[in-house]
Amino acid sequence: MYDFLVDLDAYFCEKYADYDKITSLPGYRMPKMQTSEVREDGRTYAYTLPANTMRLAKQEGKAELLAELKTRMLDKTFSFSFSPCNIFTRIKNVFSKYAPHKHLKSMLEKYGVTQAAAGENLNIEPEILQGIWKGKFVPTKNLLFSLALTAHWSFEDTKKMMEICYCEFDYTVVKDVVIAYLLHQKVYNRDMIDAALAEYKVTNLFLK
Repeated sequence: MYDFLVDLDAYFCEKYADYDKITSLPGYRMPKMQTSEVREDGRTYAYTLPANTMRLAKQEGKAELLAELKTRMLDKTFSFSFSPCNIFTRIKNVFSKYAPHKHLKSMLEKYGVTQAAAGENLNIEPEILQGIWKGKFVPTKNLLFSLALTAHWSFEDTKKMMEICYCEFDYTVVKDVVIAYLLHQKVYNRDMIDAALAEYKVTNLFLK
């Protein structure tokens, strides 16, 4: 478990991209963002380095900085309510093969999981869950993350499903970075998932 969390820490330092929070950490050293080079024509060109130059992975004291950042983490991605689709969207989805709920069903079938089995692992009221399966409610990012972990979706398939549901991985959000790591590394063991979520104070998923 220790090595697993160390690996997660390294991934987080490489990917986390909320530069306002990173650069405000005590002890953070702002890197030089402007540089220049002499090219083949003999001229000197100045340019700005990419934003990822500011990531924790580039800092000498990244372990200490990450430890401080963890003390400030709070999951604000609250999503225990679901927005109902309007009547026009529901009518459109009846005839559209691109309807999110149809892709959601196909994704579960791809991984050999029925809707009933998927629901057993989710902390969602049965009537709301049925509404999601029937296309009455818009699937949220937290729902997709929960399904991806419990149904063992790949990172690539999760990303595709998110695009269909009009959302995406946002590496300025702690939760998104942690979930991306778990899916990239195919970490589906519940004890390991719980350890990762606890380490980074990730809450508000629908996992039972």
